[in-house]
Amino acid sequence: MVQRYISSEEVSNILGVNVSTIKRWTDSGKLDCVITAGGHRKFLMRHVSAFLNDNSKYRTKLNVLPYNSSEERQLNQLILTGQISQLKEIFLDKALLGNRELCSQIMTGLYLSGISLDKIYDDLVSPVFKHIGSEWHAGRLPIYKEHIATNTLQTCVHGIYSIINKPSKNKGLSVCIGIRGDMHDIPLMIIEQILLSKGFEVINTGINTPLDKIETLFDVSHPNRIYISCTWIQNESHVIEDLNKIFEINEKINAEIFLCGPLLNKLKLSKDYNYRSIKSFTELLSY
Repeated sequence: MVQRYISSEEVSNILGVNVSTIKRWTDSGKLDCVITAGGHRKFLMRHVSAFLNDNSKYRTKLNVLPYNSSEERQLNQLILTGQISQLKEIFLDKALLGNRELCSQIMTGLYLSGISLDKIYDDLVSPVFKHIGSEWHAGRLPIYKEHIATNTLQTCVHGIYSIINKPSKNKGLSVCIGIRGDMHDIPLMIIEQILLSKGFEVINTGINTPLDKIETLFDVSHPNRIYISCTWIQNESHVIEDLNKIFEINEKINAEIFLCGPLLNKLKLSKDYNYRSIKSFTELLSY
């Protein structure tokens, strides 16, 4: 993903300080940046995120929106105070309109203000996704609007990679696998992001993972954990076959296995395997 650099002026507006303070912080190493060939300071949002992670007192001054209107000032206040229940309706409305910028600002702003990724995804993004899906299935939402909203939210979720605070201590390697027939890769991306924020290295194989070479991947990478995601089952027998194969291959490396999503836990496998069931993104932080 191409990351956009922002200027010292933009960072000063976001953090609510003057430009000379930004210069002083970068000179002292308090705020990381990139120095261009011409000697200018340029920043990525992950630099701002890392700074706020170490200097949380500045979160109260955040300006995550440009403040061109009273509506944006009110929205900024909702973000800073973590009013997710009030933000959901706004987030849904902007997603249906395809307003990627504002949806992204809401998600980014919540994270910069100190709201954890699991809470953002469990309390804001997932309910909006479910509402969009249920409205489409019920015939109350045209398919083109469902596509606009889904693509908007997918872009916003992908953008979170650029601001994740990764701990310096490595907790091991996790492999995220999308089961055969599933067409939704957003849950896999969210699982990956939460694991990265916990300090894991992650290999994300994506949706519809072919399992003919999965044993080679396990042999080469030696993962500590395996996360299997499924949001829609096209063919139950294929899913059971794939799960049994993963469990059997895992007997050689003995990684912890996590089944993510309620659908997988309703399946009857050929024998009892050791795994943990994950029903929410917050549960990922429990292990």
